Amino acid sequence: MSGFIDGLIDGDRINTDDMVACIYKGSVTYIPEKTFLRITFGMTLDEKKYVRYKEGAYIYGMSEHSFMRCANAADCVYHANKIALVKVSEFDEYMKYLKG
Repeated sequence: MSGFIDGLIDGDRINTDDMVACIYKGSVTYIPEKTFLRITFGMTLDEKKYVRYKEGAYIYGMSEHSFMRCANAADCVYHANKIALVKVSEFDEYMKYLKG
């Protein structure tokens, strides 16, 4: 099923082509496919060492601003030629640390 849904935070249209519809107690939540596979099956697809904020936000299913704040808190942001890159392995470790 493909289409678009309205974003809850900024109202932008979100393309659901690369998302999985999860139904729980009558509510439908769309989760990025990579996040769904990582959580459900422990799989990773085309895992990169570094990502930009926008791609990282998509992978982890959070807003770009939230991802940027978490990445800076994790101290895993590297700057190269005026581009901010987040080291995925360090970000994953930080998220595991927060989980407890």
